[in-house]
Amino acid sequence: MGARGWIGNLRRWGADARGVAAIEFALVVPFLLILYFGGYEATEASSAYRKMSDVTVELGEVTAQYTTMSAADVQNVFAASSQIMAPYPTAKLTIVLSEITTNASSNATVTWSQAYQGGSALAVGAPFTLPAGMAAANTSYIFVQTSYTWTPGFQDNFVSNVPMTDQYYMIPRNSASIPYTG
Repeated sequence: MGARGWIGNLRRWGADARGVAAIEFALVVPFLLILYFGGYEATEASSAYRKMSDVTVELGEVTAQYTTMSAADVQNVFAASSQIMAPYPTAKLTIVLSEITTNASSNATVTWSQAYQGGSALAVGAPFTLPAGMAAANTSYIFVQTSYTWTPGFQDNFVSNVPMTDQYYMIPRNSASIPYTG
């Protein structure tokens, strides 16, 4: 085969488009898989955050309906979190349930505080800073703080645990304050 035959074969091979689709598919598939699994993980993280936020609000709403809180009442309120968080596990959920009270000068202090699953209870009697414009004189607030660590299903070097936090304030509904009777 001479130079012309070799060059002719090379031209025919260069003009052949039969394998182009397979090559394009092989180049595009990894990006599509990353997009699909990344979207799935982002949706799962968003859903877990929404459930944690629901726990925060619902625990505040339920606690605000009590007139006194015993240790058993607090444990019942905390136990409701597993129903609200379902189908997500509560092993990485921490909760701090507190009552904050203001005096006649609108200075807030912690009246009582209870923690769940490794949360850090606030120090009773410690000063507390309420959000701007919220502090009213001689008022009690139920304060719920939650945190959750979401672990991606497809964890690797690019995606690690995602810490999430939320908080909620609620005024007691059936009494001026909700004393904790321990």
